Amino acid sequence: MIWTFLPGLHGTEELYQSLRDRLPEGVVAEFVNLPSKGKQDYQTLADHLDRELPKTSNGSKRLFIAESFSGPLAIRLAAMRREEVAGIVLAACFCEAPLNPGIALLPLRPLFMVKPPRKALRHFLIGNDAGEAEVAGFQEVVQSIPSATLSKRIRTILELTEDDNPDVPNIPILILQANNDNLVPWEAQSKLEANYPEATIHWIESPHLIFQRCPGECIQHIVDFAEGINSASSLQ
Repeated sequence: MIWTFLPGLHGTEELYQSLRDRLPEGVVAEFVNLPSKGKQDYQTLADHLDRELPKTSNGSKRLFIAESFSGPLAIRLAAMRREEVAGIVLAACFCEAPLNPGIALLPLRPLFMVKPPRKALRHFLIGNDAGEAEVAGFQEVVQSIPSATLSKRIRTILELTEDDNPDVPNIPILILQANNDNLVPWEAQSKLEANYPEATIHWIESPHLIFQRCPGECIQHIVDFAEGINSASSLQ
């Protein structure tokens, strides 16, 4: 089974070193980067990754593991590649706009042309107890992304509705929810759970950046989930 990690709004693998360090021996993993230019709507990104990701061979399956922004992207890819998907992991994700869609009417690009305030990053994303090095590292990653690209991704989120997510029946889903998420409200988290009632759900004491702050706990839940999929497959 290949573990395919899809990134959050930042769109890069740069924030996933702590996950890499905790991967169990023998796990084959790939960390996807989203295109930094061009259209950033979910269907365009899904088509791009469908072209870029090699098809699995010899009966191998792929586990799509998505954080935040990439949740709806993972669902689309799973629907497009149903024959090779073993399961889907959704970490701090959503199935419709988690914020007021009216924000899309604002000029978003200028907001990303300045250095993001550390206080805001701590409150909404990385947690008030995050160390200076963690916050500085996240600031650096955010600033390396074109402001136009970030604003397009924000608009993609704000335009998302429940109906935009294709059905993925019979594909196992694991949902990892952040208890202290100040970005995705409880209502949006509940809507995600209601949309996938057969999913396995775990709540973790974490801010929104759940993979960065709780990598070990997340990896263990993913390991248990993957083992359950393998056990079920062996009984068929």
